[in-house]
Amino acid sequence: MILPTLLLLLHLNSPALVEQATDRMIASDSLAASQTLLIPFRGEIERAAIQHALPPALIAAVIQEESRFDEWATRAEPRYFRNRKVRHAAIRYARAHRAGPTAFTELAGRAQSYGLMQIMGETAREQGFDRPFLAELYLPRNAVAHGAMLLKRLIARYRNDTLSAISAYNQGSARKKRGVFANARYVYRVVVAWKAYDALFSNGGAIQ
Repeated sequence: MILPTLLLLLHLNSPALVEQATDRMIASDSLAASQTLLIPFRGEIERAAIQHALPPALIAAVIQEESRFDEWATRAEPRYFRNRKVRHAAIRYARAHRAGPTAFTELAGRAQSYGLMQIMGETAREQGFDRPFLAELYLPRNAVAHGAMLLKRLIARYRNDTLSAISAYNQGSARKKRGVFANARYVYRVVVAWKAYDALFSNGGAIQ
């Protein structure tokens, strides 16, 4: 277990996260602290896994590849601004929620991805996210819940073909080129991380 653990820590590429977790571990010298270091946001991941009947290790693997466990990760998708359907939906939402965002703020929110699982604002609205401002998707509990919901929907869409669902989570569909996923590298990295996290969840997050 030591080698997969070291690989995961290196792959997180977040010195600040590791430093903070290490400080907590030294201060408490407890198993709970070691779990925080190895599996950040474990509570949110396990709750979403139960709610959507998903392996928690799969959710953790997607988080690792999407955001490296950076809860403030953001990516803009300008093409959503040009999408007439999205623009009209933003206008309708703003009109229906006068105390909430302006139409432009809502559109800008729908045109970017948020937090741990990089869920798109537009996708979150389609899934029923009803908080006034989409920035609340930065909150880990919301980010993981809606990311897991999307992953579950994709697994159902592709009839339990999890590899296709992983591919679609990243590129919108399980598009292939010459019989290989167009984002094969992404799929491969998620699957490798999934196996490593599965070992961590199975033994309670402890180093062996």
